[in-house]
Amino acid sequence: MYSDRALVIGAGFAGLLAARVLSESYGDVVLVERSVITTDAGHRAGIPRAHHPHPLPARGAQALEALFPRIGRELENAGAVRADLGSDFLHRFPNGPAPRDHLGLSVLSMTRVTLDRIIRRRVLRLANVSLVDGVTVEGLLHDRGTVTGVHGRRGDRPFTDYADLVVDASGRDSRLVSWLAELGVHCPAPRIVNGHVTCASRLYEVNRDLELGWKNACEITHAPGTRRGGAVSSVDGSRWLVTLFGADGDTAPADDDGFLDHATSLRCPDVAEIVKTATPASAVHRSGNLRNRWNRFHQVPDWPRGLLALGDSVVSLDPVHGHGLTVTALNCAELRALLQDHDLAAEPLTFQRAVAKAARFPWTFATTADLGWATRRLPVRARLLRWYSGRVIAAIPGHRRVYRAYARVSQLAGHPVTLLRPAVLFRVLLGGKLSGRRPRATAP
Repeated sequence: MYSDRALVIGAGFAGLLAARVLSESYGDVVLVERSVITTDAGHRAGIPRAHHPHPLPARGAQALEALFPRIGRELENAGAVRADLGSDFLHRFPNGPAPRDHLGLSVLSMTRVTLDRIIRRRVLRLANVSLVDGVTVEGLLHDRGTVTGVHGRRGDRPFTDYADLVVDASGRDSRLVSWLAELGVHCPAPRIVNGHVTCASRLYEVNRDLELGWKNACEITHAPGTRRGGAVSSVDGSRWLVTLFGADGDTAPADDDGFLDHATSLRCPDVAEIVKTATPASAVHRSGNLRNRWNRFHQVPDWPRGLLALGDSVVSLDPVHGHGLTVTALNCAELRALLQDHDLAAEPLTFQRAVAKAARFPWTFATTADLGWATRRLPVRARLLRWYSGRVIAAIPGHRRVYRAYARVSQLAGHPVTLLRPAVLFRVLLGGKLSGRRPRATAP
């Protein structure tokens, strides 16, 4: 047995951030990763959705900067593109485009490969953090209600490692629920909301001949009538990441002709122009079943000591809404704060409750949108949220104040009550009656 030792399952974004936080409180931190990490470049099989956009909104960037000072500048030096959500963003809603005024609220866009490479480099420079890769964890070691380590295989050999604290950061494919069941600890059934959304993404080399007047663009799907959408992110300095969305059975295509046809059907012609004229830099990668799932670990009364879970292992959100990285970064910020006053190995539910609290609004935001595609009758609260969010989206074109409030809330940078303040509420409820002239796009 070891003392003062923490073990993190998974060396993706969540695991790396958790290791960074734990390095301040534990003498030895070990990352245990299923994939073999032999180079700083390339996609890893352990992150199947890494080919799709992973924007880092303002609040997520702020949380990341607190853990890794000057990380924003380092990401930009590596090619990440910072785009203001107003002046640099072409955001098209079903009723028309959002105003293009400068908001002072930005998004960092990069490929997931670049993000993980920079953060992994930072974390593995820490003297008390180490990485053991190529390990398939198959279960938890335990003793009288306390998790004491993990067991599994590394190649063709058994693998066993002990720790005072085990953190599951293994993501959407986490097997923690079944591992706990093997210990006699049973979790409530997860909450699942499936928007039946698919997305297909492809990288393109930037075509300098196209003068687009924006850095990022997004055309949203919106129930019940807008089943197709798309997005373009400027990433890694000289590339565009084009992503097409299909909802309610309208599947995003993975073949060249279908990809172009889908892009051409969007109301933003720039997306199709990129697909037609820019040089592809990757194959088309498609993902389906983009559901929302919440494992309610905070409701397990006999949750074992010595075990924490965070990130997508607990709450995995439909990535179309772009909240995953931010929620994970906020989990790790909360972990850092709680470790100052609590022995979380002895009080793990203190942390799991904090994770649940942080997830409430992102969960509501994502599922309110995705429940629009549901065929069953929704509860009254869900219907009210759907109704009001629909009014907000309808009011955005032509209303700077509504879009500013919506942008802050959707980026988790503002409290949801912002959308109920009188100046916003008045415009939302009157809708098009106050729209008047729509503001012209400003130069980037």
